[in-house]
Amino acid sequence: MPYAGTLKTFAIRLTKISRSDEMNCLDSNFLIDYLNGRSAAQTFLDDHPTEAFYAPSLVLFELYDGLAEHTDRTLDEFDESLDWVTPMPFTAASSREAIKIKQELKANGTPVNLKDVFIAGIVREAGGTIVTRDGHFDHIEGLPVENY
Repeated sequence: MPYAGTLKTFAIRLTKISRSDEMNCLDSNFLIDYLNGRSAAQTFLDDHPTEAFYAPSLVLFELYDGLAEHTDRTLDEFDESLDWVTPMPFTAASSREAIKIKQELKANGTPVNLKDVFIAGIVREAGGTIVTRDGHFDHIEGLPVENY
C-alpha cells in the first residue's frame, strides 16, 4: 500500500481543519470564571449554544488543585458542575506538539509557563481554539485564540 501514509496524513489534516471551527477548548481562567458566576464566561456560552466544549486534562488538574486548596466542594460535586465539558487527554502526539511549541517560543525569545505550553500542545494538536483571557497564548503560532 504505497499511498496509505499519504492518505492517512491527508485524513488527519482534514479532520483537524473541520474540527477547529467547533472545538472550543476552555482554559482554566474561563472555567474558574464560569464556576464563580462571572458574566463574561456565561455570555460566551450563551453566544455559542450549539457548540461543544472541551478542557485539556491539564486545565482540569489546575482546577482540581485550586479546588482542593480553596473550597470545601468535593471532586464529585465539581465534576457534576462541569459535566458539559469533554476532557482532552495529554497524549504522545500532544506531547510532541508541546515540545514544538516550547522550541518555537524559545527561538522567538518568548517565555511562557510550561503548563500553558502543555495546554497549547493539547489544543493545537487537536486543531482546536483556546478560549481564554490569558495573553500568553497569543504568542503561539498556529493556535487560534478566542478571548472572552
